[in-house]
Amino acid sequence: MTTNVPFDVFSGELLPGETVQWAGRPNAGVIFHKEDWTVIPFTLLWGGFAILVFVGASGMGKFWTNRPDKTFQWFDAIWGTAFVLIGQYMIWGRFVYSYWKKQRTCYALTNRRALIVENGLKGSRTSSAYFDNMTIVDKRVRGDGIGSISFGGPVTGEWRMGRHNPPRPPTFDDIDGVDSVYQIATRLRGRAQKAGAPASSRW
Repeated sequence: MTTNVPFDVFSGELLPGETVQWAGRPNAGVIFHKEDWTVIPFTLLWGGFAILVFVGASGMGKFWTNRPDKTFQWFDAIWGTAFVLIGQYMIWGRFVYSYWKKQRTCYALTNRRALIVENGLKGSRTSSAYFDNMTIVDKRVRGDGIGSISFGGPVTGEWRMGRHNPPRPPTFDDIDGVDSVYQIATRLRGRAQKAGAPASSRW
């Protein structure tokens, strides 16, 4: 079963004997997630503080005085601009980027693995998780049936603070009809692990 995904997106990624059982795309209309509501206050504080520091340090706040040229500090303005841009990305830019990224992302479930293909400005990026050694398939679903499935770990948001956070497992984000896709994934995982189990353990 496919959902508006050209077959050739995955044709170059499939291994011999591997077949696509389901394919789809993330729902680009989903903007906010549960974890965003805890991050948004922080981003607003950061962005607002960055603008205030930029205006104060550069002297732009005194542009309407009699000596604007002497109070303007180019070095402080350039330095402060970086913090302002970071703040703007955190407030709204990351949502624009997420929408752009979703438009170029495709998901597939094959008889062997969960497959993610992302097409960016510098080419494509592929990640996958094989069913035969997968420890967990986790699901998070909203009231409207849209949800996310994580392969190999719990579903987590993409926003992660700190350098020592573990890498995010391959995840199908914001897919429609997540319950049915989850059932397909768990069935394929069960088949793959049963086929790879020693003969003595199948009895």
